[in-house]
Amino acid sequence: MMANMRGWTKALMWVGILLVSAGVGALVAYLFPPDPFPPGVRDPGAQRSLTPSPSSPPTVDWSITMVSRTTHTFRVGGSCTSDWRLRGRLHLTPSGRVRGRGIAHLQPGAACDFPSAQVQTQRVTIRFIGRRDGGDLDLRFREVGRLPVGSLDLGGFLKTVEALRFAIPERAGAASSKPKRIEDPEDEIYVSVTTIRLSD
Repeated sequence: MMANMRGWTKALMWVGILLVSAGVGALVAYLFPPDPFPPGVRDPGAQRSLTPSPSSPPTVDWSITMVSRTTHTFRVGGSCTSDWRLRGRLHLTPSGRVRGRGIAHLQPGAACDFPSAQVQTQRVTIRFIGRRDGGDLDLRFREVGRLPVGSLDLGGFLKTVEALRFAIPERAGAASSKPKRIEDPEDEIYVSVTTIRLSD
């Protein structure tokens, strides 16, 4: 009889221990819920914190005008003169590169001091290239088209303007003027005086 009571007592004691343990576990789980997404596991429902990226600097635009007076002296004798006016826009990228285009028009009075059947170029499309260098714009010029198609630049505007390199202060009203003289291997001579100006 005593042995049976000791068995039941021991069984009841273990049941009590198990119930207390379960209760403590439930209490801990209630007070300290487990993280279903431990470090290294992404919560699919979480909103990612996005740090706004700084906005890019805006592109800077300038108007540019050019005046160029040119003379082309031929090795066989005689010369042609021309006067050109250009207007265009410069675009400075955030990296400081210069892009843009302008249209140069031949002005009245262009002439040669000898008879010529050649068709004189009347309009030239110029591409601007270069970069910002400190407070200056370092500019160069390249032809990208002319009218009439197949015509000749008798006065030598393109020969000299493509050989020029301007450094002009980056501010409204800034101007720069350069003379240029080129003697090519065929003893032909190209002379020009070119002025550029920036405006808003």
